[in-house]
Amino acid sequence: MRSLLAVFGFFLIILLLFTYAYSNQPNETMSTLYQRIPEQVRQNSQLVAAYYYSQTGFNGFRGYQFAFYNPKEREIRIYTFKITKLFKFIPTMRDNIISCEAPFNYSALATSPEKLREFKNCDNCRELLYKDTIYRNEEIENIYPSIEEIIKGKENTTYVNLVLTKDGEISTGKIVERVGDMGILRGPLGYGGLLHLPSSMSASWRGVILEFITGDNGTINVIAHYPGNITLSTTAEVKAPSNKTWTLEEVPLADIMQRLKSEELTTNIKGSLRFELSITREEGRIEAWTTWVNPRKGIEGIWRIYPQGEIKRTEFKRFGGYVCTWYGSNILEKLP
Repeated sequence: MRSLLAVFGFFLIILLLFTYAYSNQPNETMSTLYQRIPEQVRQNSQLVAAYYYSQTGFNGFRGYQFAFYNPKEREIRIYTFKITKLFKFIPTMRDNIISCEAPFNYSALATSPEKLREFKNCDNCRELLYKDTIYRNEEIENIYPSIEEIIKGKENTTYVNLVLTKDGEISTGKIVERVGDMGILRGPLGYGGLLHLPSSMSASWRGVILEFITGDNGTINVIAHYPGNITLSTTAEVKAPSNKTWTLEEVPLADIMQRLKSEELTTNIKGSLRFELSITREEGRIEAWTTWVNPRKGIEGIWRIYPQGEIKRTEFKRFGGYVCTWYGSNILEKLP
């Protein structure tokens, strides 16, 4: 009888712990967390995006993100608050801040903080505040431009690079992986100071799109396409190398899009934190490369989808976060 009571008591304790884990979450909202951001930041910067995402279960979490742009300092700053469970049971909140010098004027994305009140702490869902509208779950992917939409009617445009970038969260800076016992940094993937917005990896043909177009006297005009037909532009600090330019007439776009939308690719990039497609000219031929990073699996994948090659994977021990600049970067930085 005593042993039966002991077993019953053990399972009762487990049940109570699980109940605590799922029901006793900190009562935070987007509005209350916004007030935890320093008043100086809120007064001197513009809120340009906010994102909520959650997951239930044993590894459940709630994430809250705010992106600010300071037009005077030309700085992007991302605040992330994440509620996870310490030892899988006790809710705990962690926060993170990253700020980078912005290559674009993001004032065009300014949105009202009053809209934060419309967020809901829903389970297994995503909510994005963008240009005074909150988009939920599948709605988010539909607001991003596709490559076909951006390049329509630009057959004679001379490109240096065409890039589609996606991210699992709001972020800025270049992604860093740590490998080896000494924590050696490897990478980076991404663009310093670019505002990355969250989008699902299932829609690999939609995202924030960058055009690197040749201008006068060999300059490179960089145009960023954000949702809502918003385009931001700047001029790169480097000259356009003449042996790397190309036009869309030279690009087998149908083949590239077919592989970009293929199940083989979307299956491999599922769960990744960041994904990038880049079309360039390398050693005299047009090439299209895809790169993605999945921190949960500790894998960076690279696949040349045109001309088609094999998927190559390299492992890393842990995700090293984001950095704005990269020591040892060569002169051909992608953005100024």
